[in-house]
Amino acid sequence: MIHFLLRVRQAIFSPIQKTQLYMQPRMIKGEHALLDLVDVLKEKHLTHYMIVTTPGFIKRGTLQSFFEALTQNDIQYSIFHDVKPDPEISDVEKLKEMFIKDGCQALIAIGGGSAIDCSKAALACVPMKNLDVKTVLHTGRVSKQLPLLIAVPTTAGTGSEVTAGAVITDPIKKRKYALSHLFLIPKYAVLDASLLTSLPAKMTSYSGMDALTHAIEAYINCFNNRKTNEYALCAIKSIFQYLVPSFEDGLNMQYRLELLEASYNAGVAISNNYVGYVHAIAHGIGGMYHLQHGMINAIILPIVLEEYGGAVVGKLATIADVVGITGATDQDKSKQFIQKLKDLNQIFSIPTSIPEIQEEDIHYLATGAEKEGNPTYPTPVTWNVAQFEKVIRKIKQGYTI
Repeated sequence: MIHFLLRVRQAIFSPIQKTQLYMQPRMIKGEHALLDLVDVLKEKHLTHYMIVTTPGFIKRGTLQSFFEALTQNDIQYSIFHDVKPDPEISDVEKLKEMFIKDGCQALIAIGGGSAIDCSKAALACVPMKNLDVKTVLHTGRVSKQLPLLIAVPTTAGTGSEVTAGAVITDPIKKRKYALSHLFLIPKYAVLDASLLTSLPAKMTSYSGMDALTHAIEAYINCFNNRKTNEYALCAIKSIFQYLVPSFEDGLNMQYRLELLEASYNAGVAISNNYVGYVHAIAHGIGGMYHLQHGMINAIILPIVLEEYGGAVVGKLATIADVVGITGATDQDKSKQFIQKLKDLNQIFSIPTSIPEIQEEDIHYLATGAEKEGNPTYPTPVTWNVAQFEKVIRKIKQGYTI
């Protein structure tokens, strides 16, 4: 009965979720797309921008030409670069206060998912003056249009430049909270390949596997439509084609741009059909043990797919066809595809397990994953807390290669 009620709710809300296909950001892409953004800003006639980025980009001088172009065109800006790799409630509070104090009218987020998610959450809180940041995050209340948000991803993984979500960590509860609202979709997404050339190979693999997880989960979920499937399969095919070459040759602009577009497409897919239990489990593990999100997803993904069993065989066989994996039956192709995911992890030196997981934490992690996943995510099967506990123990022990 519970499974039936979950499916009914998901079926009702699915058409509403699909409206995001028509709310995508305007894309600006190319080798130096960030400089092309200046012409767009000149047309906006806004007096002051907040630029959110990371200390590394400031230290390396990567954005100096962009800052100079802003100054030459009399575009005023402030810089906020105090964002942690997993942004916390305090980071959001600081950014919100600085945005208001400096009289900013719009925000440009230049960074990975952390910088973009922190920016989304802060802007969501700006119009909600009667509520503190923690209340907005815990209740998910976003009732007013945000100031202009422009997202410039510097990793090809999170898809935050196109999604309606943001993930923020509560360090006290050791849990990540997912804020979701159509108002959180950026108005512009700037895909600049040159900003990724300094990304270490390890982070290239982690972010690429994050994007791959997005696309796979969106595709195998229930209630997807033709358009969502097209975005997901396109992303999967590109990631399989370009992730390993980009891992080996990070200076290749074509590889970088292809992965940026793949991450964007995977972001569109999850915006319209959600992620699944891989992310529901990963958010808890990341919040508890402060491990890299893409790495966690990469480890969990083959384990969860195996646990889904026959419910995903047909769809995994279709994915296998798309990426060139052959087999005599759908079962063969499904099995080989999961093995290919394990092979990719091995190429990237990603572990097969997460030994950091403590037995005494498993029930808490399982409860959080079940609460996040049900009833929202239209996953191929429905798990209860006990089933989540079983899977989390498998993740702790690891899979066989």
